[in-house]
Amino acid sequence: MTRRSPSVLAVACTAALLLSATACGTAGSITSARDSGKASQNASGTPTASAFGGEEIPDLQGRWWTWAASQPTATNPVRDRTGVHCAVGQSDDVWFVAGTFGGVAKRACTVPAGRPIAGPLLNLVCSDREQCEEFIAAAEGEVTLDGAPVDIRKFEAQPIRYTGVAGNPVTQQRGRFTGLGCGLWFTLPGLQPGVHKLSIDGASGGLELSVEYTLTVTA
Repeated sequence: MTRRSPSVLAVACTAALLLSATACGTAGSITSARDSGKASQNASGTPTASAFGGEEIPDLQGRWWTWAASQPTATNPVRDRTGVHCAVGQSDDVWFVAGTFGGVAKRACTVPAGRPIAGPLLNLVCSDREQCEEFIAAAEGEVTLDGAPVDIRKFEAQPIRYTGVAGNPVTQQRGRFTGLGCGLWFTLPGLQPGVHKLSIDGASGGLELSVEYTLTVTA
């Protein structure tokens, strides 16, 4: 995740990136959420997870950004390098995964069986549609689950709303925010009990990092 300013203001952008120094293209498929018959949107125009053919997760982007900004730096799941805070702020209908603010993270998390998983390969919230377009055009990467490629969907700029707490590393300040959300996203159905490896690698422009999750799914 990279930021152009210390807070999300009218002209600021915040990018959440799950990237790799060795990204060399995409695994699975990358499909635009504008493709006919493939996108599902709520009344505000925000794509939902049903656009993936997965579980219904209303306001996916806005909910993810709210989750990412819901904790101060010390317990923030995006700052977390080991997974000790990955359960913080999770809801009953979806388990969110996150990138970092740079570098490599290896996280170990315990996830309830049957809980859908969702997150960005790369994502951005901004006030400028052109910045979203440039960001998406430069984005490449892959997501794999237990070595198998995961399909990725492209969400072009959509209006979103999200909130943040004081001292969080995403917005820096407490409040309600609006912006244009865009990015490459994926969802997974609830996993079977056992240990699973989720790897998320990619790049956009000169930004690179890599995140590996060891997910222990409990019945």
